[in-house]
Amino acid sequence: MANEVSEIERRVEQLQQSLELPNASLSRRWLDSELLALWLLNIDVDAVSMDAQGIGRFWQNLPYWAFAWAGGRALAQFIVANPNLVTGKRVLDFGCGSGIVGIAAALAGAKTVFVADLDPQALLAAQVNAAVNGVDIQIVDGDWPQVDLLLASDVLYDISSSVDLKTLMLDIPHWLLAESRFVAPDFVELRCLQQIVTSTLPAIGDFDERVEVDIYCRRDDPLIPMLN
Repeated sequence: MANEVSEIERRVEQLQQSLELPNASLSRRWLDSELLALWLLNIDVDAVSMDAQGIGRFWQNLPYWAFAWAGGRALAQFIVANPNLVTGKRVLDFGCGSGIVGIAAALAGAKTVFVADLDPQALLAAQVNAAVNGVDIQIVDGDWPQVDLLLASDVLYDISSSVDLKTLMLDIPHWLLAESRFVAPDFVELRCLQQIVTSTLPAIGDFDERVEVDIYCRRDDPLIPMLN
């Protein structure tokens, strides 16, 4: 147990050292009535230069894996409230970021949770956060795994830039997507299951605004019931 704790601490320190923002740090926070815990960004925004160059550097160096984005929070809440949708299944958390959605699926009883992200630091963060919550996840390394359910949040609005996501949505018959923007892909019909109002953490700039997040599945998916 002591070795496991020290390994988590080592990885958190590695994430901490990767931060490229002034006066930035990480802190562990419980989310949504202690649904799960994540290591999230702490930063003194007042210490950031607000000229055009400073603002540009700020957004360029923002560690997106150190946020609990509104879409991810909403989908995690939805999964925990409807565990029958993931229990005993092999799931893939696409664009995992902090790992919040995959971790929620594991806590809700998923058999195997795979996570994928373009950012290596996001994959490390997802592993750390999974360990903090006492669940196991597997990093996708190479070919896409065979899964029963695809999970993704705040990615469908930019489907044109992700050939992988479009391919996965066509290949995997069952998926749950969370989007805080209106989406209307031309290759598949969606069904809105529920709308959840939440916000992004930490609250930086307009991230503190509460947004309406829609939870979608495939329109003709017979295994996902009407919930509204």
